Amino acid sequence: MLTTARLTEHHTAGGMSRQLPYLSELQPELFVEVSPELARMRGLTHLGECHVVTSRTAVQARVMVTDRMAPLRIDGNVVHQVWMPYHWGGNGVVTGDVVNDLFGVVADPNVFIQESKVATCDVRPGPRPRGPQLTAMISELRTRAGITIETGTVLSTAEGSPHPAHLEESNPKGSYSGEQS
Repeated sequence: MLTTARLTEHHTAGGMSRQLPYLSELQPELFVEVSPELARMRGLTHLGECHVVTSRTAVQARVMVTDRMAPLRIDGNVVHQVWMPYHWGGNGVVTGDVVNDLFGVVADPNVFIQESKVATCDVRPGPRPRGPQLTAMISELRTRAGITIETGTVLSTAEGSPHPAHLEESNPKGSYSGEQS
């Protein structure tokens, strides 16, 4: 399970903080935190290269083995957690792959910033494939996971989507019936 969050050193969006040499020096490249158990299972070495893969793409990162990412036990199953900061991109003093590429684009309806920060993933040793090799790897992963056009994500846009009406407009008494006005 992959989660993402901010770094103190890149307290704003990466596009702003990657331009500042003194902040970039403190966090010079994209990394992924993994547990010692997951590192052993996947053949990852501390400070080595790896790539994190979801059904959308893969990004390359440096491995950081840490006890902070302890595996979870859910219904008798072990679920490994990994964590990545999302501040890198293609320009700035420091650059790297874009972690948000691993997720679907889901914008918070109030402020329109990306809200999807959790996904299932795989972490593999070595640099990520590129070009046709990356496309083939993602295609194979989707096939194994049973992701097809029929089973994939249904896109929902504002126009034509079943959005509930605002309470104050549809029901002045404040009880929500679930019907649109």
